[in-house]
Amino acid sequence: MSASELEMSSVRYPYRERIFHVEKKAPGQWVVLDESHAELGRLVRVSAEGEEHEPVFGAIPLGYTETLHEGSDWKFLVAALINEALDEPPTPSVVHPGEA
Repeated sequence: MSASELEMSSVRYPYRERIFHVEKKAPGQWVVLDESHAELGRLVRVSAEGEEHEPVFGAIPLGYTETLHEGSDWKFLVAALINEALDEPPTPSVVHPGEA
């Protein structure tokens, strides 16, 4: 998949034996969705042309306001967003002695 494929309204992204979607929201802005269309994060175009003369993208995980990862390989960035969302450790429950 090339960067030009992102210009379509929606791109199917098979990964980890599931189908995810990268949907265009505005010029240079996409949202990464799981099968149920729950948002996993956002992909943004940081620059139209980087050092390698290719667009530079940034990945913004849920809960963040700025890019956490940047690069020209948008597929790697989408995979990183998916991995972060799926591999997020469960919130540990705190048990206080005598409160059970």
